[in-house]
Amino acid sequence: MELPSPLSPVPILQLTIFLTIIKFLLIPSYRSTDFDVHRNWLAITRHLPLSEWYFDDVNGGTVHTLDYPPSFAYFEFLLSNNAVTNYLVS
Repeated sequence: MELPSPLSPVPILQLTIFLTIIKFLLIPSYRSTDFDVHRNWLAITRHLPLSEWYFDDVNGGTVHTLDYPPSFAYFEFLLSNNAVTNYLVS
């Protein structure tokens, strides 16, 4: 009697189904703040001029976190100001 190969399709399919079920069960417990960050930056870069994206605080320092540098703001600007977005908003 020949043993099935560990890489046979049946165990891989069973593992895939099992992991998919676990993922679907965990979806309600997941709360990402990345969506909120992107939504806020899309609004900022669409409705404010570049000079107001980052502003100086009372000490003269630029207000932004290291997690979201100016390159992130330019990326969001490209996402919020293009032909597709303009069509969808209008």
